[in-house]
Amino acid sequence: MATATTSSDLQLLRAEFYQRLRPENLAPLWEVLAALVTPTPRTSAIPAAWSFDRIRPMLMEAGQLISAAEAERRVLILENPAIPGQSRITQTLYAGLQLILPGEVAPAHRHAQNALRFIMDGEGAFTALDGERSYMYRHDLILTPALLWHDHGNETAQPMIWLDGLDIPLVQMLDGSFVEHREDRGAWPTTRPAGDAQLRWGRNLRPVRHDRKPGEANPLFIYPFAEWRETLEALRRSEAPHPHDAYLMEFTNPIDGGPVLATISAFARLVPADFVTKPARSTDGMIHVVVEGSGSIRIDGGNFRLSPGTIVVTPSWSERVIEATQDLVLFSYSDRATQQKLSIWRERLS
Repeated sequence: MATATTSSDLQLLRAEFYQRLRPENLAPLWEVLAALVTPTPRTSAIPAAWSFDRIRPMLMEAGQLISAAEAERRVLILENPAIPGQSRITQTLYAGLQLILPGEVAPAHRHAQNALRFIMDGEGAFTALDGERSYMYRHDLILTPALLWHDHGNETAQPMIWLDGLDIPLVQMLDGSFVEHREDRGAWPTTRPAGDAQLRWGRNLRPVRHDRKPGEANPLFIYPFAEWRETLEALRRSEAPHPHDAYLMEFTNPIDGGPVLATISAFARLVPADFVTKPARSTDGMIHVVVEGSGSIRIDGGNFRLSPGTIVVTPSWSERVIEATQDLVLFSYSDRATQQKLSIWRERLS
């Protein structure tokens, strides 16, 4: 008569079986399935905040220690505290503050990663994109779509600082990184006058015979603060604030009306004084920059004070509530563009 297998015997048999699987590069799915396919999103990132006023002196110190030419890009990375050493603010996004001093040029290169620049301090320096200079002013949004040649220069008498937002971790996970450098390590030749892209694509007009196709690089490189700030006011004048969003606008690609970059969405938000948004959560990890005003944002119960220059990260599926004590203007970017393309973006409004 066969002897019944006890629970402890079964555990030993399983352990021995799993041990024999390892040399064959095999593993039992049933041991890890619950951690792989979760009921709701789980992220290693945690909510965190940075103060531009605290970071600026350290960035200026970096300017004395290393030149833009040596560093290629003189940047202090905003690392998520729960993911140190991985150069990421969320699982898929990167953020860093870049400094270019008077007279400096950050040499031309291009890469597979999509990038945006949100201007934090200074006025009048430029980013040159595929042969056209875009002059930068405080709180402008500047784009650098994937594989476009670009360099930065500062011909003013003041330092220039901007927030870099890139999809570096996403491209890294997909093993899709490429970068090229201009051989002479200089600037890219100027072939179009400054402002050409804005006049050609940013006036609710576009050339009839253009060669841009939906999904290709956004030809509109600059979204000036003076314009998008007034748009928020126009929205306020015409309707009541949304209970979860207040006044929220998305920057769009003039070719197809989609996100500004293939992998990154960008937003402008106005929360009126004394308004409190209802709780909301979404699957995209989002980085917020306070442009004007004051208030707070509660993220999964933690409270972060907001004032001009505060940078806050809201990880995936974190509940967020924004409260304004003064009119609060935010710029934000997230990986929503990627998630929507993959049909995995979701939100929950309470």
